[in-house]
Amino acid sequence: MTKRVAEAVNCTCGYRGPAIDVAGRLVCPICRTPAMAATPTRVEPSAAAPPASSRSPTPVAVPQTLRIPCPRGHLLKAGAHMLGQQVVCPECNEMFLLRESDSVEGRRREEQVRRAAEERIARVWLVRSVWAAAIIVAGLVGMVAFSFARRVPGQRPGDPPSVPDPAARTE
Repeated sequence: MTKRVAEAVNCTCGYRGPAIDVAGRLVCPICRTPAMAATPTRVEPSAAAPPASSRSPTPVAVPQTLRIPCPRGHLLKAGAHMLGQQVVCPECNEMFLLRESDSVEGRRREEQVRRAAEERIARVWLVRSVWAAAIIVAGLVGMVAFSFARRVPGQRPGDPPSVPDPAARTE
């Protein structure tokens, strides 16, 4: 089983470049999955696909492809089956770990969850502030009503209260 280098391939993990030929199949050197040839290669098309009789009758689910940036910012397309593996960026040859939390889709989901939590908290504080404003307004209305209820008839609002002076009283 000799490994020969093919011309060029486009892999689902985002790798574009030379692939290795293992047992008559083009394989990505990063993720080791069968790759699509970008240019004509020496491999026969029938050798890359298994015979029709050995295929399963149920349709094969297409793996979810995630876009994960390398540490230097180059976007790599990787299948969900590759998560947790160390890969090499085809652009800068930087080695890094594929994590769903680093993917563009994972970050977008985290951002949506964070935004939804912030909106819930904002709604709670809005309700609390409306209740606080209602209590304050009710308190002010109560104080005004109480001050009018305690007012002596015939007395103007700026006059001091009429309290009999004990020294003015003579008997």
